[in-house]
Amino acid sequence: MDMNKKDPRKISGERKGLYYIGMGMSAIGVVLFLSVFYYAFTGIGGSGMVEPDFGFMKNGFIGFILIGAGGFVMNLGAKGAAGSGLVLDPEKAREDLNPYTSAAGGMISDALKEVEVLKKSGEEKAEIRVRCRHCRELNEEDARYCKSCGKEM
Repeated sequence: MDMNKKDPRKISGERKGLYYIGMGMSAIGVVLFLSVFYYAFTGIGGSGMVEPDFGFMKNGFIGFILIGAGGFVMNLGAKGAAGSGLVLDPEKAREDLNPYTSAAGGMISDALKEVEVLKKSGEEKAEIRVRCRHCRELNEEDARYCKSCGKEM
């Protein structure tokens, strides 16, 4: 196996790093945004009851901007440049979103294992069988109760 070829189902280290940087930016933004409420309720940001000073409000605006920018950077790291819509290239988007589509394909194949399609010998028509959730016996497609354990399908 070629060690230089990367697995398309894995997210690269750079994208993971970008995701965590975005998460950190969002966390700092939330702390800055919530600090406005702390300053407002404790009176630390102002000079008392006579004349309030609203200089602490800039933390809220900076925090709000950091939350949005952090969300964008997280999305960029998670889905890649093309997958998040920053680069309009459908082929690159498929490549960037491959870890998610392969995970979805794995879930679909797991679900299809529960319904088996059996071909009768000599016939073209496929017979569909459904597996019982309780005893795992294969039953007819339209069966309401399991032929083995008798429980409802």
